[in-house]
Amino acid sequence: MAPHRDLRPLDLLCACLSAGQRGRRLDTATAAALINPATDLVSFAQLAGRHLVTPMLAACIADPEIGPLLPEDFRTYLEFMHAQNSSRNETLRLQLAEAAARLNEVGIQPVLLKGAIRLVDGLYPDPGWRFMRDLDLLIPRDRLPEAVACLSSLGYGFQENVAEWSTQYKHLPPLRRDGDAAVIEIHSEPLSSRHGLCGAEGVQARSTLVDLDGTQVRIPDIVDQLAQLIGHDRFDRYLSRSRMFLLRSIFETALLCRNQDHTRQLLDRFASEGVRRWAWTQLGLAARLFPDYVARPRDGGLIDNLETRALLGLEQLDENGRLRRLVWFGWTRIDKLFRLREEREHLAANIWSTGYHRRGVRRLRRLWKHD
Repeated sequence: MAPHRDLRPLDLLCACLSAGQRGRRLDTATAAALINPATDLVSFAQLAGRHLVTPMLAACIADPEIGPLLPEDFRTYLEFMHAQNSSRNETLRLQLAEAAARLNEVGIQPVLLKGAIRLVDGLYPDPGWRFMRDLDLLIPRDRLPEAVACLSSLGYGFQENVAEWSTQYKHLPPLRRDGDAAVIEIHSEPLSSRHGLCGAEGVQARSTLVDLDGTQVRIPDIVDQLAQLIGHDRFDRYLSRSRMFLLRSIFETALLCRNQDHTRQLLDRFASEGVRRWAWTQLGLAARLFPDYVARPRDGGLIDNLETRALLGLEQLDENGRLRRLVWFGWTRIDKLFRLREEREHLAANIWSTGYHRRGVRRLRRLWKHD
């Protein structure tokens, strides 16, 4: 084994993911860093968990030269996480196939979004690598009632009150069925805004029909997948306000963006929407952390912008994420105070014109206590 070379935890994690994806053993320097007794494997596992890539580390412990040299509790933890997620994803695939079969009966071919794509497309060498919370399906807007009726016939019901569901969401309330591993979210648009990045009609038209255990589903083309991946993270208030990024998203960006034409089309699409910086930042992070994957544009390399350097700098400075979580907590408290103040002012302005004077006074007093 080569002498130990200091590696930042994020660099070590990226090296492990790259080696596992390629089905290769870790290079000697990375392996030495991983098995070095001075390496804090607890913090390393926490970092992987925060970036939602823990199951992807299973390939490292499977290496017969490295696995036995790692602490038993660390190996047991990774084996457990990978086994549980593999079992869950197998269950999710069966659940997805059942839903797709019912939708196919009325002529609907759902377009898979986000994690659901990974159950079908084989992007990762192991189907148990990808964490996923729910199953996202894109359905033509004029066929939403039919889709809901189909899933209702299978025992699904809305988890939230439809009448109270915010119009800011581009999907219906989650559909849940007792005993299932995940909810199903039916989308009318892939993104909550900036539909020029990947509008529903274009995504459906460019999608590819594939077989899923005897059923028909559709997978968006690569550029649409990348556009939704980047847009989804940009619209995530937690990530945007805490100045964090998800390594899982960056890794998927790197794996999807191996073709120069795809890179160029992605940059052009974001430029047409006036948010080229979003794509540059995501591609810049992918090129920095996984340089062997990202195809650089023909007219030059991907240049790190200020945001890319800032995000990487914050990740290295705040490895456990505590500082940025504190920033997020501060933002949420400020938002809550503003919402309470607006509600209080609205109630105070209208209290005398309503028929609920006593109830309004009690509510107003509670709002004053929060301020």
